[in-house]
Amino acid sequence: MRRLFVPILLLAALAVPAAASAQTPSVVTLPVDDSIVFAGADSPCGFDITFTSAGTVKVTTFFDGKGNPVRQTIHGSLTHTFFSAWHTIVSKGPAPVHIDLATGQMVDTGMEYSFHLPGNGVIFGQAGRLTFAPDGSQLSFVGMSVTNTDLLCAALAP
Repeated sequence: MRRLFVPILLLAALAVPAAASAQTPSVVTLPVDDSIVFAGADSPCGFDITFTSAGTVKVTTFFDGKGNPVRQTIHGSLTHTFFSAWHTIVSKGPAPVHIDLATGQMVDTGMEYSFHLPGNGVIFGQAGRLTFAPDGSQLSFVGMSVTNTDLLCAALAP
């Protein structure tokens, strides 16, 4: 699940235009509306489920003295959902992302998502510091990662 957000963030990073001035950061607001369907053998449940991310992020690009982009930050709060044909559970994820444009390395910090069920606490969540290589592969993760697919599927079942 950690890789769900890499395509969104990489697209956001590539969509930012170069700035006219080396001194002034460029700021672009981008909509995010992404969904991944887990069906058949790809579903952790005995039925299809869908994971969505929606909201708006602000991408700020910073430049060196020559006007070359050197780093980006992505801030915003996305609404994440898991849903089935019968139920939906919702989480907010305000995790900021920092991108070193020279190396391509991305660092995602904070709470990515946290799905709760009354009486069970967090059943599916991730919070901490997650570092990705330029190719989107995970380099490191320090923090909380909870993946209780039994409770997730029970929450989404008929």
